Amino acid sequence: MTEKLNIGFTPLTDAAPLIVAKEEGFFAKNDLDVTLHREVSWSNIRDKLAFGEFEAAHMLAPMLMTSALGVGGVKRPLVTAYSFGLNGNAVSVSNALYAELSQFESQLVLKPEKSAWTLKQVVEQRKQQGLPMIRFAVVFPFSMHQYLLRYWLATGGIDPDQDVQITVVPPSRMVQALEEDLIDAYCVGEPWNTHAVKREVGVTLITGYEIWNNAPEKVLGVRKEWADTNQQTHERLILSLYQASEWISRVENRERLTEYLSLPEYVGAPIESIQNAINGEVCNPSCSTCRKIPNFALPFNNLANFPWQSHAEWVLSQMKRWGQIPDEVDIAETAEAVYLTDVYRSVLTAYGVQLPSVNKKVEGQHSEPWLLEGIELGADQFIAPLTEN
Repeated sequence: MTEKLNIGFTPLTDAAPLIVAKEEGFFAKNDLDVTLHREVSWSNIRDKLAFGEFEAAHMLAPMLMTSALGVGGVKRPLVTAYSFGLNGNAVSVSNALYAELSQFESQLVLKPEKSAWTLKQVVEQRKQQGLPMIRFAVVFPFSMHQYLLRYWLATGGIDPDQDVQITVVPPSRMVQALEEDLIDAYCVGEPWNTHAVKREVGVTLITGYEIWNNAPEKVLGVRKEWADTNQQTHERLILSLYQASEWISRVENRERLTEYLSLPEYVGAPIESIQNAINGEVCNPSCSTCRKIPNFALPFNNLANFPWQSHAEWVLSQMKRWGQIPDEVDIAETAEAVYLTDVYRSVLTAYGVQLPSVNKKVEGQHSEPWLLEGIELGADQFIAPLTEN
């Protein structure tokens, strides 16, 4: 029997598995009749999922943990058994801020490893001159963007709570906020970094991949009670998204993927901005050259869709680090309750996919691809602190 589902998403390139599953018929092949709902803000998506307007949603991974803990909203257990992929975020700054940075380091756009240290020099200079703090934006208080940004700032000796301001702006409004001088910089997913460069109003300093190689990003969120009572439907949904992610990973499908994403009912950004994002090209302000980041966004390979509980544990550790959740929260227990890794394994093993027998791995120890139970995984190294030029 065909099941009808309403699924919410935010206009970002990493919503591609939902869009492809709809447009290429993977949902239909698995007896799912899906209506996709484009939402501007993450809070809208969270609330519509929590109160049953959506059966599932494209969500920021940390939102599931905060919902389960009752932090920042109603306490409603949300869970995931599918990752939309790895990486895809970047930190971009206004042209004016980039000019300030250039006083201390020329061609900084080509030296991402020096970006946080250089920003520290600007922070100190502004303090000495009595100028306002740098205004950063992230997409949600509980997001990988927030934690990657804070982690990066801290490596340069910048206190995210004392030395800069961090506010919230919806992803699709980031470029506009930069243009209108409401913010000086932001951390956001694609294509909104590339779009700022294409409009010549911003410069991308560093990608999320360069802050943490193969960091987790969006996940498929569902209510725990729905997952418990709709097991087969949930499994068909996971399989549909896996098949769509596999389709996305094929180079020959990129042109069609770009066309889907550019449609106004989906991402609605210019095709050229989406192309650069998909190809992992970080362009300089004049767009005359681009820096290639092979794993800028990883939708499928290296188990990109596997819901690692160690990813959830890292997120929870950052929430504790920055005082967002109480110290007494049991990180391992919470991660296991929210990330239904065994459900993913059950679905994909039945589909013939070889997967690890473990639900977590040590994060941050691999600077190169490595093998786990004979399965190749990508690097997972964090950016090193840099305290001198």
